Amino acid sequence: MAGPGGRFQTTQWSVVRAAQTDDLTRRRMAVGNLMERYWKPVYSYLRFKGYDNEKAKDLTQGFFTEIVWGDDLFHRADQTKGRLRTLLLTALQRYVVSVLRKENAQKRRPTAGFVEVEMEELPLLATTRTGMTADEAFYRSWATDLLDSVLSQVQAEYCRTGRSDHWQVFQAKVLTPILHNTEAPPLEEICRNCGIEDETKASNMIVTVKRRFQAVLRRNLRDLVSSEDEVEAEFHEILKVFSNRGAG
Repeated sequence: MAGPGGRFQTTQWSVVRAAQTDDLTRRRMAVGNLMERYWKPVYSYLRFKGYDNEKAKDLTQGFFTEIVWGDDLFHRADQTKGRLRTLLLTALQRYVVSVLRKENAQKRRPTAGFVEVEMEELPLLATTRTGMTADEAFYRSWATDLLDSVLSQVQAEYCRTGRSDHWQVFQAKVLTPILHNTEAPPLEEICRNCGIEDETKASNMIVTVKRRFQAVLRRNLRDLVSSEDEVEAEFHEILKVFSNRGAG
């Protein structure tokens, strides 16, 4: 988390529009890009449905091959008619029901000439988390990926502009305690470790980075929804995920 690279390099809906083109090469690249972004939420959903690691990975591959690519799912995506992840989740729910009726591994193999979704090994998920449904796991995984991307963008910006000390203070006081579910160290200790002159300056740095984080998060969200009201609703929902990261 919070590495220099960002996942959402281009806007989501511009990629969706590319996935709707008749140009096969361009469409394949765009669909592959969207698969890369959404395989973790799909996998998380399936794990919380009770499938083991290998079965969930097999079904994830099958969903993207049969439904997303084979049935051209993204061609039905419309920014004015709802969130893309809702379209994906609904299609995934239907796919799981369909698979229960017909277990045929051969049909879930990628079609000739199409690249499989690259799924790195993930830590075993806590599939028995109290009160969390598979739908909620899908959303949490999506939101976590977005948060990781936003934090990476903010970190890269501060390092690129010669203000890495801002990021270090924010990371020590806010980010690390959230991720590790620990008490934040006192500002005096952070100032000493980061070479900051006084606590007031460190506190101002934290406020500055928090504001920038919120601005970048809103900027990312604007490409996912169709109104400012939805941006604010998503913003506050995702902040809940962020504040709960340490408990996860």
